[in-house]
Amino acid sequence: MEKGITTRFNILATIALWAISFVFALTNYEVGSTHESNALIDMYIDSLIVKTILLLATWIASALVLSKLFNEIWNRLFSDIFNVRQINFSESYAFSILMTWALLP
Repeated sequence: MEKGITTRFNILATIALWAISFVFALTNYEVGSTHESNALIDMYIDSLIVKTILLLATWIASALVLSKLFNEIWNRLFSDIFNVRQINFSESYAFSILMTWALLP
């Protein structure tokens, strides 16, 4: 594994985070007049089950991407600066989910 935070890593991480934000905005951005506005997901998908599955899949994909990003930053940067052991993907996923639930009530 390549050590250090490289420009390529930063570009890929930025693209991944931007893609997650873009999908979130497309599904939740409200359009319409001030009196009647709907999210795009409500305009194109009528089924509550399909909307729930789509949003759950988006949440899982974002959790996986953010966990991988956290894993890479930890192993490339924090493990060298603070002289701590490297972590695997499962540990970074658990830590990311734990911090998300702790910080976002």
